[in-house]
Amino acid sequence: VSAGACSLTANQAGNGNYSAAPQATLNVTIGQAAQAITAFSASPASPVFAPGGTFTVSATGGASGNPVVFGTTTSAVCTVSGNTVTMVSAGACSLTANQAGNGNYTAAPQVALNVAIGQAVQVITNFVATPGAPVYAPGGSFTVAATGGASTSPVLFATTTPAVCTVSGNTVTTMAAGVCALTANQAADGNYTAAP
Repeated sequence: VSAGACSLTANQAGNGNYSAAPQATLNVTIGQAAQAITAFSASPASPVFAPGGTFTVSATGGASGNPVVFGTTTSAVCTVSGNTVTMVSAGACSLTANQAGNGNYTAAPQVALNVAIGQAVQVITNFVATPGAPVYAPGGSFTVAATGGASTSPVLFATTTPAVCTVSGNTVTTMAAGVCALTANQAADGNYTAAP
């Protein structure tokens, strides 16, 4: 019926030749059963980083009926509230699942789940020159600007036609009339891939 001390008795009635046997007793300890947590998983299984983004975890608990409690050992990468995991950064999010015991079942062994939070994609937009159609002048210059993605890396400008123009910071110096081919690049950081 439950774990605990099971106290048993044995009795035997007498007859015409024998008196009733004295009652005998036996105490049997019924031990707690083991329980296990299974099917510990994340949805989606491979989340991509987003500031404040979330994903969920689930697991099937044992027979004690106590809830499965989720946690993390990598709070710099992810935090947990209930079954919702909030992404702090890209990286390895190490999660745990625990279930307490009760009178009939021992606590379930802790189960671990490692979820790789992938780097997010970033893009460079609004790449423009001011003025848009500069006129050559010896030592003349114009400026360029672009909106970078969400990483902490700056947008860096360069040229593939140094005979026509050179670049320093966001200032382009004209070397000759012609087609000035410019590039804008933004490096990756821990949370974002390099922008195309």
